[in-house]
Amino acid sequence: MATQKSFSLLLVTFTTLLLLLARNVNSAKVLSFNFTKFTTGSSSITLQGNAEILANGVLALTSHTNSATNIGRALYTTPVTIWDETTGNVASFVSSISLVLRDIQGFMEADGVVFFLAPSDTVIPNNSSGGKLGIVDHGYAFNNFVGVELDNYVNDWDPNYPHIGIDVNSLISLKTVKFNRVSGSLVKVSIIYDSLSKTLSVSVTYENNRIATVSQVVDLKAVLPSRVRVGLSASTSSGGAQLHDIHSWSFTSNLETTVSSVMENVNIASYA
Repeated sequence: MATQKSFSLLLVTFTTLLLLLARNVNSAKVLSFNFTKFTTGSSSITLQGNAEILANGVLALTSHTNSATNIGRALYTTPVTIWDETTGNVASFVSSISLVLRDIQGFMEADGVVFFLAPSDTVIPNNSSGGKLGIVDHGYAFNNFVGVELDNYVNDWDPNYPHIGIDVNSLISLKTVKFNRVSGSLVKVSIIYDSLSKTLSVSVTYENNRIATVSQVVDLKAVLPSRVRVGLSASTSSGGAQLHDIHSWSFTSNLETTVSSVMENVNIASYA
């Protein structure tokens, strides 16, 4: 319980700090969005593969009608400047996601969801269904992304338990903690990147208020281009499937920069 309160306080403090810094638009580039529900036809979200927005405002990353061998991704349409090519400064960011994973009768529950940052021209890789989570092609030598995965099916490259993992260019996670999936249960994911310490921290809260945390040092400037897309991805296979439904998603990034144009530096949007 102490860990949960500490991380919750950190999340609130970090988010507040980023938004306060947004006021100082002469020295910071800020991008912020908040989807409390999703709208069909919205230009702010780019859907890839089998992803769709349902009538109830839920973002279904994999199909509710044809569940086998699905790949679905949703990207925020506006690219994020994650580091500044002039100053070398790196952005801090915070993201919150609420989601439900639900069993499908006749299928083994699989595979999972990834929050990711990838080059702005990112598309669904070839051969990326099932355990590849729509994010990597294992036949390709280099997959460029940083991600946080909630993976509830154990593949050959995974630890021997369902896990929350921090990934860099590979689904062989750098750091993991056990993921206690419950079908139909709302899961809340909080992700914080602190550019000063280069630390990516993840907190997953379950409906019974249990919490799991994991963190890892990741140098975003060494891994990613300066402009990236922020997205969510999920996949299923012919034998393993589940529903991957996103109920809400928010993101705020703050990059200290020398650019001084007010209109260019602030991009804040809210969707309900």
